[in-house]
Order: sequence, then C-alpha cells, then structure tokens
Amino acid sequence: MINSRNLIYTNILDLTLKYDIRGLSQLRNWVILYNNGKEPVRKRVRKMGRKVSYDEKIEIVKWVLKHNHDYKQAAQKFDITYSRAYAWTQKYEQANDWTALKDRRGKTRGRQPADREEQLLKEIRDLKAKLREREVQIAFSKKLIEISNREVKRPNDIKRFKK
Repeated sequence: MINSRNLIYTNILDLTLKYDIRGLSQLRNWVILYNNGKEPVRKRVRKMGRKVSYDEKIEIVKWVLKHNHDYKQAAQKFDITYSRAYAWTQKYEQANDWTALKDRRGKTRGRQPADREEQLLKEIRDLKAKLREREVQIAFSKKLIEISNREVKRPNDIKRFKK
C-alpha cells in the first residue's frame, strides 16, 4: 500500500527537480507567498566572469575601436560584460598604451625604492620588523624556560634543554 505522505513527498521532490528549486524550504516559502496573494520572485545568481588573458584584452579593445565603440556587441561576441569591454577601452584610450591593460594586482612588492630617502625608510622598516621578530623569539624562549621550570621543586635546581 502506498502511503499518502510518501506520494506527496515524491511529488514535491519531482517539482523541485523539474523547476530547479533549491530545496523544500524555498518551495514552502513560495507556497506561503502564493497563498498570501504575492508572486514568488526568483533571484538571479550572478555568475563570475571568465578569465581573460592580456592578449585577449588587446584583441577585444581593437575590435571595439574598429566597430565604432560598440561595447554591447563586443560583450556578446567575446562572452564578457559590457562594463569590462568599456573599462578596457577607456584604459587604453587614456594611456594610449597596451600595457595599461595588464593586470598589476599584487605586483608592487618587488618595486625598488626610487631615491635615497625611500631606500632608507625601507631599510628602517625592515630593521624594525627584524627587531620585532627577534623580541618575539626571545619572549617565547623565556616563556618556554619558565614553563619547563614550573615542574622543578627547588629554586636552584634548573632543568637544562638538550640541544
């Protein structure tokens, strides 16, 4: 004998699969909205843009310039967003150089200081960082010795670390 609950549950599962509904709670919320006279609204999930290489960016910008700044058609043709095509074209037109399209995120660490003052400031920062690291190491070793000596019964009896 088929249980009516199982039949309803399988119908609900079929509906969630058929209409690509995330789960039962979403379906319940939609039923509540529908019963209250409101239309359930499905939010569009934004997709991540695809990665575009430097050479592809150049090709896209050349195409946009050749086709009289038609960003919408470029977006459709190259499978990118309108705003990306627009931004890359604007970057190129402002700098009038293809290197403006390079992705420079995370590349500033290797830059060498320009003048003597910058060089000295960088050296001071590096020395302060080394000093702070050394202070932390000394504090750690002192704390480690203190912890190991807690087990000692007599004050003059100190455990020595083996190297």
